[in-house]
Amino acid sequence: MKITVSSDLHLDLNHADVAEIITQQAHYLTRQEIDHYFFVGDAFNDFKQTSTYFAELQSQLPTTKVHYLAGNHDMLKGVTYEQLENLDDDLYFHNRFIDIPQTNWRIIGNNGWYDYSFSTYESNVEEVAQWKQAYWVDRPIVQPMNDPERMVIVLHQVEEALQQARSQQKQVILMTHFAPIREALPHPLIESARRQRMWEMTTAMLGSRHLGALLARFPEVKAVFYGHLHYAQPLITVGNIEYRNQAVGVRRKNSEDWKGKSLLDQWISHLYTKKIYFFQKNKKKHLQ
Repeated sequence: MKITVSSDLHLDLNHADVAEIITQQAHYLTRQEIDHYFFVGDAFNDFKQTSTYFAELQSQLPTTKVHYLAGNHDMLKGVTYEQLENLDDDLYFHNRFIDIPQTNWRIIGNNGWYDYSFSTYESNVEEVAQWKQAYWVDRPIVQPMNDPERMVIVLHQVEEALQQARSQQKQVILMTHFAPIREALPHPLIESARRQRMWEMTTAMLGSRHLGALLARFPEVKAVFYGHLHYAQPLITVGNIEYRNQAVGVRRKNSEDWKGKSLLDQWISHLYTKKIYFFQKNKKKHLQ
């Protein structure tokens, strides 16, 4: 059983020929004999385009099963909070899980969110919210609660899923969009108070340290995949959990993060593939 993971394609921002790249991706996934392809958010700045894209990709895949999460960019247009929580789409993976047959591996998906807890402004909820409405890309997103309250819902959903996995003696891989640990964040050199405030406001929107703390309570969690930071990172290990960011990112002039000659090349180079072995006689299952 082979699974592969990607995030942050940003097909519109990268000016992709969508029909062409779908065909190319389908060919690659089929040729590599991938059983499950997981995308952990940010395909378009419009959820309707995102869902259409994955439906078309799935239609061109004879054996690979597609699963996608919504990132904050996908949520900018074309979907409500209520729809994100209750979407009737077999490919959509938020607050859902799949079990890998003939193993005890369970893969859990949750879009995630942020609660300002990576920032020194964590307790200044109103001040951060005002800055967000003035400067941050997510300002068009409408939700029936503030950001920390939304993250509490996410934490409850994830904890419930992990408790269920524990009761059923599953080992867990978690897929989410936003950063779950502080170790994932970059550490820029900042020389002015104004820039420091701007950076603190930015980190407020990157994820939640409370998610990482929750995951640390569950030894069943072996690996976590996330995106959102727009650049792929090397493996980060915290405790017994492997954290990986497989973001494709946005191509910018003179960007050192963009290595591929094309969007397809960049996507392929940033894919991460795991092979999960089935039970065989008395041998134990494992990942590679």
